[in-house]
Amino acid sequence: MQEDINNIAKQIEELRNQIRQHDYFYYCLDDPKISDFDYDNLFKQLQALENSNPQFITQDSPTQRVSGSVSSTFNQVKHKVPMLSLDNSYSTDDILQWYARIKKNISDDDIEFIVEPKIDGLSASLTYINNLFVIGCTRGDGEYGEDITENLKTVKNIPLKLIYNQGYSPKFGSQDINTPLEELTVCEVRGEVYINKKDFQMLNDNLVDAEMQKFANPRNAAAGSLRQKNPKVTAERKLSFFVHSFGQVSGIELNKHSQFIDFCSKIGFAVQKDIKVCKSIDQVLDFIKYLQENRDKLAYEIDGVVVKVNDYKTQKIIGYTNKSPKWAMAYKFPARQAQTKLLSIKLQVGRTGVITPAASLEPVSLSGVTISNATLHNFDEIERLNLNVGDDIIIERAGDVIPKVVKIINKNSQGHFLPPLHCPSCNSRIVKETEEDVYYRCVNPSCPAQFQRSLVHFVSRDAMNIDGFGEVVVDQLLKLNKLHTFADIYKLTFDDLMMLDLFKEKKANNLIQSIIKSKQNPLNKLIFALGIRHIGEKSAVILADKFTNIDNLINATQEQLLSINEIGPILVQSILDYFSNEETLSMIKELKLLGVNAIEPEKDKSFSPLADKTFVLTGELSTITRKDAENYILSLGGKTTSAVSKKTDFVVVGNEPGSKYQKAINLGIKILNEKEFKELINK
Repeated sequence: MQEDINNIAKQIEELRNQIRQHDYFYYCLDDPKISDFDYDNLFKQLQALENSNPQFITQDSPTQRVSGSVSSTFNQVKHKVPMLSLDNSYSTDDILQWYARIKKNISDDDIEFIVEPKIDGLSASLTYINNLFVIGCTRGDGEYGEDITENLKTVKNIPLKLIYNQGYSPKFGSQDINTPLEELTVCEVRGEVYINKKDFQMLNDNLVDAEMQKFANPRNAAAGSLRQKNPKVTAERKLSFFVHSFGQVSGIELNKHSQFIDFCSKIGFAVQKDIKVCKSIDQVLDFIKYLQENRDKLAYEIDGVVVKVNDYKTQKIIGYTNKSPKWAMAYKFPARQAQTKLLSIKLQVGRTGVITPAASLEPVSLSGVTISNATLHNFDEIERLNLNVGDDIIIERAGDVIPKVVKIINKNSQGHFLPPLHCPSCNSRIVKETEEDVYYRCVNPSCPAQFQRSLVHFVSRDAMNIDGFGEVVVDQLLKLNKLHTFADIYKLTFDDLMMLDLFKEKKANNLIQSIIKSKQNPLNKLIFALGIRHIGEKSAVILADKFTNIDNLINATQEQLLSINEIGPILVQSILDYFSNEETLSMIKELKLLGVNAIEPEKDKSFSPLADKTFVLTGELSTITRKDAENYILSLGGKTTSAVSKKTDFVVVGNEPGSKYQKAINLGIKILNEKEFKELINK
């Protein structure tokens, strides 16, 4: 009996090693040795043996890549070695000046460099203890990151266990790395999580099909996927990982960065193919030029290159600043531009009536993408550019993502495009409410375009969160004359939905259930969903907490509203105007009759550690989003405002905080950095 158990354990380990080896061939070397069918058979054999013998299941088994539970939050992790940022350069002159600074500290004329493409992804750190992957985290602020271990386990080319791989071929000839892996007690590697261009396009296509918001660029897709609370969602996103450096490695001696890259390849990590060791700064500049000209041929997006001194002893001599290594420099590619013609200026009407211009262009290829539209921001921008239909223009992908008009190169028209006198949707008059306002607005509350945008907002995730009820569904229901007010959403039937394109029984039933579920949302979600002008999510929470039900808010007087510190005169007038409309009151009454909740649940007042504490957040937070930070404060009984005053208790400061930070210093207000803020809320 014991012999049978031992044989099963041995068979399981042999299958695991075979699968690990084939994962390495497929995901790291892009050189599969067996068919998908044969691979799936190996995997199924392993699953069957583990299911029958659960005592042998281990966390490093290939079957455990998506085994983590859904998380409600990401824990903070302190980096053993800080994850420093790199200094940026934007011209070859910057690189030459950096080289000159290095030469002041190094007597050797033959400095060797290693140049790597700079992937437009999300930095991550992976720590292996005794060759097993134990923890993975984001860069965060460089000192603290977020624990995303379970999500990183789903990335197929991240090994769960380090082994010396067959098929390994050293890129830089480092044949001397034969240290037994048992001596590699700690190995922390760092790199970029990214998504290939074709997988990014497929992901966005799937999101469009599901009527969900697309990702703006591959970096956002990688970052958003890694911060999913459910690892199964991350696993569907086809992320990849490239190693670029290490935090700490004990048990092995490495002399050069190129040797480290070879070592990583040998123990199971994917490394970039387009890395080059350069013997001179001239070779560095030549390779930068080569990568810049050939970047579109890569399977993934890069936004520059990273140049490093290759020898580790030389790196130590050159040293560090407080924020960055002096021995490395990131070279950012300039924004790519193209010439085209402005064919027309389209006018779009937002849900609050704002008229926004957008450029329709003669299609032009830019960064491997055909561009036919670009942003114009507002009519003041059109006037500044002196832009009109027919002009030859230069467009640029800002941050290599959003196309924008930069300038005119041939003026083929008279003057600039003028703002319209009437709404393009309903032909009502449009106005600027103040001279300082840069936006023109349609004043007709029944404007069809505004109603369409308002419906999309009402069903959106941050409002009533009706899953599956996207813009395409809204448009089709409007064409079928099924929606006239928000209340009509709750009158929709199964038969109504079956009339829509691509809707079958399951999809229709799912949407009906999602509509029913949304009736249970708290009052603050309903207030935000109504789209009252100037009322955002935070203001909606404040109003819901203050008035507790919709009738109290409807009947609130100007004095009652003004007594709320966070609600200023402009918001007060907006609320009074909204609820003075008879059609609005009739619609809200109908929502209540249809079962939509209009009451805010009573909060546990005994748990309000930040009761009456006012926070102002300023600068860019790196380990938490601004929205999440505000939600934490609100959930703990505190409140947030946008302006610093004597009544402010705390100012939370991120990167590049600006004038609010200085005002807080002048007023003697308690200032918290990101780490201190998270320590406060974690208490």
